[in-house]
Amino acid sequence: MTSRPPFSASHPFALVLGTALLIAGCSGSARTTEGPPGLSDRFPDHSLSQIRGQIQGGSDTVRAYAAKARITVQTPDQNRSFNAVVRHRRADSLFMRFSLFGVEGGRLLLTRDSVFFYDTRKAVLRVGPLQDIQQIFPAPVDSDQFFDNMLGVVAPPPKTAWSLQADSSLYYLSDPTDRERYTVDPTRWRVVRYEQKSASGTVLQKRLFSDFRPVEGLTLPARLDFQRPAADLRALVTYEEMDLNPPDPSFTLDVPSQVPRKPFR
Repeated sequence: MTSRPPFSASHPFALVLGTALLIAGCSGSARTTEGPPGLSDRFPDHSLSQIRGQIQGGSDTVRAYAAKARITVQTPDQNRSFNAVVRHRRADSLFMRFSLFGVEGGRLLLTRDSVFFYDTRKAVLRVGPLQDIQQIFPAPVDSDQFFDNMLGVVAPPPKTAWSLQADSSLYYLSDPTDRERYTVDPTRWRVVRYEQKSASGTVLQKRLFSDFRPVEGLTLPARLDFQRPAADLRALVTYEEMDLNPPDPSFTLDVPSQVPRKPFR
């Protein structure tokens, strides 16, 4: 990835997020954390294809989800928390509506190549390439696995020649360069940690998945932790409520025609 200048806390999107500082938490129904069901009798002798199959079982039928979440964004310039209504479709789009104490602050839409942020307070639409959002939201937005990461069902890609190891309770999959590593919990058949390093050993990306609970028959993490340590970026996503495959989720920003457009950055 090419280097970019550091994201400024004076950016309009950052200012909207800043208004939600110190929110105590999202409203919504209570979550129940699911305890581990125990190790399979076949552990630690599963093959790579079996591990992938177990992770993807059932989740490949999920085409979209709608959720209420609490999101915390940490950058070199800010540490902010806010509430969000989230709608995500596997095929193309992620929509978020941000609020503070029930008052809307902005709407965000990510497509396959662009970011749109409608600042509802200042009545301006910010538009830019998808990479611009990476400066404050370090999830893999430009990856084919973005949806699976945000849902917490990401699996190691099949084309990589992964090496497989195990300890007393976890599987570890590493690529031939030992720069990418997935940690899989076989009691839930979910990736609980992903890490990518540079050739020199610097951690470029880290993703942690935890607080698992049942959602419509699937075991999913309620807490997602996306990090880019070298850039001092971190985003915590905590889902409070979630519906899978909602009928006709809306992804429209509903921007009035007279609202001006300006660059996202």
